Order: sequence, then C-alpha cells, then structure tokens
Amino acid sequence: MFSKFYQYIRAFSLDVVAGAVISARWIGNYFNADIPSSAILALGLTVWLIYTIDHLLDARKIKSQDALFRHIIHYKNAPYIFGLIAIVSMVLIFLLQNLEPFLIGYGLALGFSVFCYLVFIHFIRKKVYWGKEWFIALVYATGICLPTFAYIQNIPPILIYFWVQLFILASINLILFNMIEYKVDKKLGFNSFATVKGADFSRKVILFLLFAFALIWSSSFLFFEAEELLDYQAMFILMASVLAMVLSKEVVLRQEEWYRVIGDIVFVLPLIEIIIIDG
Repeated sequence: MFSKFYQYIRAFSLDVVAGAVISARWIGNYFNADIPSSAILALGLTVWLIYTIDHLLDARKIKSQDALFRHIIHYKNAPYIFGLIAIVSMVLIFLLQNLEPFLIGYGLALGFSVFCYLVFIHFIRKKVYWGKEWFIALVYATGICLPTFAYIQNIPPILIYFWVQLFILASINLILFNMIEYKVDKKLGFNSFATVKGADFSRKVILFLLFAFALIWSSSFLFFEAEELLDYQAMFILMASVLAMVLSKEVVLRQEEWYRVIGDIVFVLPLIEIIIIDG
C-alpha cells in the first residue's frame, strides 16, 4: 500500500518539490538568510507547476500502455489536473503579493524563461533535442539558490560554489533517469539526452560529471576555510554517493522504479542537517 501511495507522490513530482524546498531552506541557513516561509512555499508551488505542465505536455504524446506511470496518470486525469493547476496558480499569486519586489522580479524572470523553453520544445521545435536535462538542472539549482541570493542581496563565492555542486548533482540525476528509461523513451518518441546520444554515452557523461563533482568538492578545502562548510560538504558528498550507488545498481533498482525513489530523495537529504544541526 505504501509503495502505491509513494508511486503517486512521484508521479505528481511531490518528491521533487520537497527536494527543492528543503534544499533552498538548507542553503539559506548557511548564510543566515531571513527567508520567509511564504517564499519557500512559493518556490515549491512553482516547481510543482513547471513539472506538472511538462508532464501534461508529454502525456499528450503517449500512444502505448508501456508509457511510464506518471505520463499515464497525467493523461487520464488531465481535466482534474488542469483545475488543480488553476487553484495552485491562484495560491501562488496570493503568496507573491506578500513577498519582496526584488524576489518577485527574479522569480518571474526565471519562470518566464522556463515558460518560453517549454513552448519552444513542445510546440515550435518538437523534433529537435534542445538540452532539456541541462536546462532543467540549471533552473532547479538556480531556484534553490534564488531565495538566498534575493534576501542577502549579493552573490558570495560560496553561494556560487553551492550552485555549481547543485547543478552537477541535478544534471547527474536527470541524465541517469534518462539512461535507465532509454528504451521506453525511445519507443514513445520522447527526445532526451539518452535517446539522442545513446545509453552508453550517457553513462560516460554521468561518470565524467561524478569525477568533476569530486574535483570541485575537494577544491573547497583549498579555497574556503569556514568551519560550517564542513557540514555542508559532508552532505554534498553523501548526495553524490547516493547517485553513484544508483548508477552502479541500476539493473536491480529498475524494479518498481526504485532508481527514481532513491535518486529524487537525494535533494531531501539536507533535511537531516536542518533537523539535527540547525534545530
């Protein structure tokens, strides 16, 4: 029963939303940024809207029962989901009225870029691969760091450093999923990094990204001396290690999409530090 319940959580991207919200609060805590809960909630709702709209657009293309569960559930329940999108949008508009103008400006700029990109890949140049995974990773990492940047009103080197690590982890996460779902995506005609470049090349890219992450992670001890950074770097290497484990055990984890369960939980892991260390 729990497995079925969690399947719906993943289908509606609630685990992705939780990861963005928790990671944003975690990054903000490092800088003691006074980020209101309404800003974090607005981020979560925005992430949900982006992922849900993308799933709905993908669901239009399914012609087989072999489609992934998230596409089937969005296809069958599209009218209800559109209604939920309308409600969430109204809640988001209400929340935006209580946020600082500069955060609203940054958020709208990021949201508009996502809107344009989705229109472009789904309606204008549908047959061409436009680096969707890289773009989503960029937006996801930026969304996590945006509240902190907005409320401290500057970009310290450590924030950039955190962003780079988040971007690499998100890229690994997305390309890893593409690689594992290669056959299904190919059959359904979805463009992804794996279907365009191949599963074997995708694996090589993931290994390269893990290597790059290890180098960048190690460099922190050369360029930064803050004691608080040790806790954060310990969490970052844990997150990368989990993704590396998923890569090494992908065959076993294909059953009931455990690779997605574990892979998306990566961005929820900072909750451990928020609870234990930050109290």
